[in-house]
Amino acid sequence: MTGKMPAYRIRSLIHSYDGSPVLDIPSLDLAAGQTFVFTGPNGSGKTTLLSILALLLKPVSGSVLLQGIEAAENRDHTLRRRVTLIHQKPVLFSTTVRGNVGYGLHAVGLPSKEIRVRADRILEKMKLQDLADKQARKLSGGEAQRVVLARGLVLETPIVLLDEPTNSLDDASRPALYDLLREAGRRGSTILIATHDPGIVASLNPSVIRMDQGRIVD
Repeated sequence: MTGKMPAYRIRSLIHSYDGSPVLDIPSLDLAAGQTFVFTGPNGSGKTTLLSILALLLKPVSGSVLLQGIEAAENRDHTLRRRVTLIHQKPVLFSTTVRGNVGYGLHAVGLPSKEIRVRADRILEKMKLQDLADKQARKLSGGEAQRVVLARGLVLETPIVLLDEPTNSLDDASRPALYDLLREAGRRGSTILIATHDPGIVASLNPSVIRMDQGRIVD
């Protein structure tokens, strides 16, 4: 028992769509610096939970503390910048692959030289270096997914949320993602992944949280 503040502290969390309940989580603490995998059938609430934890969706009721700060009522954009959510469906900007990967680093005001170094490093890790100057919207589905993953992970935020990150990846591309996630864990990032991919569990040795019908069941 270290007394270290959890990355998230969830209490009495309720969410619904059009009156239909999709989340009911009485209590859940997610320790800082650890990796968690949410599993469960489609429709079990995993994606909705990630959206709430990314501060993109306000729950109907309940409390979500992000690093000790009540997230639902907080309008400070610096709090949101502590979290990266990588969606299941890749959405790319109308620029090059390198431009996409460096976009968030530009947004937080890093110098151009540092952006180039960090972008090129992660492009190489994701085996995208040969596509760096290609227009991103001309990529295949698997290539686009790798760009989106690189664009999110290059930010190195304290909290990383991923929704089915390997859905469009072929078997050859998955080890590179696992390596980057392990690297993020070594930096101390808290990693939360919604997935059906057993390879993630085998590679990252995370804490596994099983969901069903909006509830934590295991």
